[in-house]
Amino acid sequence: MSLWRRPLAGRLGTRQVKRLGGGRHWKADRQLEAILLSTDGLHELAVRQELLLLTGQRMGLDSPLVVRESPDPETHLRAIVRGARRAEALDALLHALSVVRQNDIGTAWFRLVVEVLTRPNGPLPGSCVLSIVAELRAHPFEFGRTAVIQYMTERRAGGRPLDCRPVLPDVLFQLYDARERPSDPDAPRRDFLGFLRLLAAEPDRTSRLEALVLPLLDGSRGDHLAPGAAGVRVSGERQVVIQIRVEEEDAPSDVPYTQRSYSLRGFHYEGIVGSKPDFHCSWPSPGSFTGAELKLRGYEFLSAWRAREQVDWGANKRVEFLLPDSLLGYPAELWSSVAGDSPLSRRCQVVVRSLRRYRDDFLHDEWRRRWEALDRDSASGDALERIGWMGPAAATAPPCGSANSAVEGWRSPDSKYQPLHLTGPADVEDWLRLNTDLACLGLGLPYDPHDPLIRDAVLEALLEDGIPVMVWRRDAGDPAHLLNELRDARPPALLAELPDSVLELRKRNRRDPASLGKQITLLWDDPTCVFRKQDSPMTGTRGAGEGAA
Repeated sequence: MSLWRRPLAGRLGTRQVKRLGGGRHWKADRQLEAILLSTDGLHELAVRQELLLLTGQRMGLDSPLVVRESPDPETHLRAIVRGARRAEALDALLHALSVVRQNDIGTAWFRLVVEVLTRPNGPLPGSCVLSIVAELRAHPFEFGRTAVIQYMTERRAGGRPLDCRPVLPDVLFQLYDARERPSDPDAPRRDFLGFLRLLAAEPDRTSRLEALVLPLLDGSRGDHLAPGAAGVRVSGERQVVIQIRVEEEDAPSDVPYTQRSYSLRGFHYEGIVGSKPDFHCSWPSPGSFTGAELKLRGYEFLSAWRAREQVDWGANKRVEFLLPDSLLGYPAELWSSVAGDSPLSRRCQVVVRSLRRYRDDFLHDEWRRRWEALDRDSASGDALERIGWMGPAAATAPPCGSANSAVEGWRSPDSKYQPLHLTGPADVEDWLRLNTDLACLGLGLPYDPHDPLIRDAVLEALLEDGIPVMVWRRDAGDPAHLLNELRDARPPALLAELPDSVLELRKRNRRDPASLGKQITLLWDDPTCVFRKQDSPMTGTRGAGEGAA
């Protein structure tokens, strides 16, 4: 069956892309670029050149659509999408893609997104549909097949068959493209929501897909969903929190962490989602050791603990490393509990926390206040735009041997907050006083305990101003690229979803030693989750929102 339900000739040239704001333009472009990048064949330069030639011909030109050429597929495809959008020629690009890659699943997704962009007044808001499409594409290829077959069978039995292939993007296109019927103008919306209900009931759906779909289903809150689906937090599901506390045995000093002494202790909490987790056990590592031995001793510690307690280290768990100031930039997420096994961070959330703030009750008030502001009054959308960015005002010259000694200036990604270009740690106080709702901080450079500017600014934000969430690249790369990768892996609609987004990114390109997923530190310091005063009575933790003091 042809990919197209009706001839392109009757549609092309009659619509233009609705002019959007810069942020929305950027998001739509990113989605189209990601689709093209995942489409078979488009990594070849000759195929991309043919695509441009056919686009130009469809536009009535005597030459290809002119964009800056690049041997790098990602860079070239980005230029192609933006060039077509600026020339109001997305339909022409779609036609060219259908010739070059007809019946390809990537072409079907591209057609759906272009349809939403060029006709945003469908049965559901276009921005909502684009968010759902982005999340569906993050699922495995076979996701939704059961829902597609069930829905098409029901439509056929009701005398209203769908004229399309039984694949997810084609069904969504048919439902979005449906025209209003004078006798029942609400039918297209009901049909679309009926199919989304089936997708939300698929056992392998993600929590983000559920969060996007449920508010649309006329007040339904999930009693139609199968319990215990992978990746979805449901009442009655077991919850595990593992805390690994790295204690600093030396007095504070400026020597590298590799020459300092540390000790380890682990704490295991379990409970049921929706109730307070209870203390399960603790597990000390005997003696102290130098920071140079930290990874080896960590492996031995986790292996012994795993053998003794049979902790399930799989998905839907969180491992929290409570670290002293000297180790906040340490790559704890690369630890493994089995020799030769993949890191913990590929199978569950792994975050770091500030051990000093955890212990000091006098630091908790502002910490709790900022945590409560994390997603307050924020509608679902691109949560990454609510990260405030901080970094040096210009290239710095840290002490010799510092990880940042060769770092160049940094570029701040787009954000609702004006970036802070540091001239000194005192700048942090003024900046955060102006941004009382800022709860997630991005660093333009890696945290380095030997760089006074970055070290003191980070500790000021943590300990004095209570910032609960921070994210940075340890390789000093472009922070905007980090955000792009997070959006491609699993774009968070709320900042509360950031640990899941980071987890998905850490799973990608796992065989590539230069993978960005191996260079992310996520400081996720939840003051409502398992705190110091529970270690003595060991009766559990307070419920969310009750604070840490």
